[in-house]
Amino acid sequence: TEMSYKLSALLVACNEEEQIDECLSSIQFADEIIVVLDKCIDKTEKIARRYTRKIYKGSWNLEGERRNFGIKNCNYTWILEIDADEIINQRLSLEISNAIKSKSFDYFYIKLVNYVGNKAIKYGWMACMAPDGKFCLFKRKNKYWMNGRVHPSYKVIGRKGNQLENYIIHNMANNISELLNRFNRNTSFNAVDLIEQNYNLEKLFSIRKLLSRFFKCYVTRKGFLSGKEGLIISILSAIYPFISAMKAKYDQN
Repeated sequence: TEMSYKLSALLVACNEEEQIDECLSSIQFADEIIVVLDKCIDKTEKIARRYTRKIYKGSWNLEGERRNFGIKNCNYTWILEIDADEIINQRLSLEISNAIKSKSFDYFYIKLVNYVGNKAIKYGWMACMAPDGKFCLFKRKNKYWMNGRVHPSYKVIGRKGNQLENYIIHNMANNISELLNRFNRNTSFNAVDLIEQNYNLEKLFSIRKLLSRFFKCYVTRKGFLSGKEGLIISILSAIYPFISAMKAKYDQN
């Protein structure tokens, strides 16, 4: 049926007035845009109203809960789940429109290229700062988010399609200060999760683990090819579990 080829674009946002316009403008090819606003106090809603009437407001403590709420409120078979700092270029939008005509698949993986300012960081990534791809194109009943404050995990079920050729542009940080803010925020969220899971923090204080993470990011995954930014990212990736554990240990007192 006609409905089964229709696409809902889902955007969950919290105070994203700086970048949401460019994102929304890039997903106008979808048959509907659903925006979920979480504790927004800036102009995000005003900007979103230019693109869609389907805006839901609320307050959620866990990322997974607000995303599941968004998925439930999409009206079409296929969903493209996107964040406010991501942009879908025209080549990718055409590829997405073709992919959802497939009768054989239930979800697709799309690569992300993370940008710091105008620089694409194509090497040396590790998922504590930003993933290098995700299953963000899926049929509504085939994806479910779990709990977790930062980059929570999700389940996708059904038949997996081929990875799409084109990638999402992810404006992860405009500059190094924003990159460090992101690191600080992610480690704080991660620390709260560690406390709730009663995680054995001693495991995360291992210097060997720290060095092997740096090696993996800078050498194995060729972070050195991303220049000075690649070095900073490799260091942050290396110390991510360590700093999260330090925060869990000291900040809970």
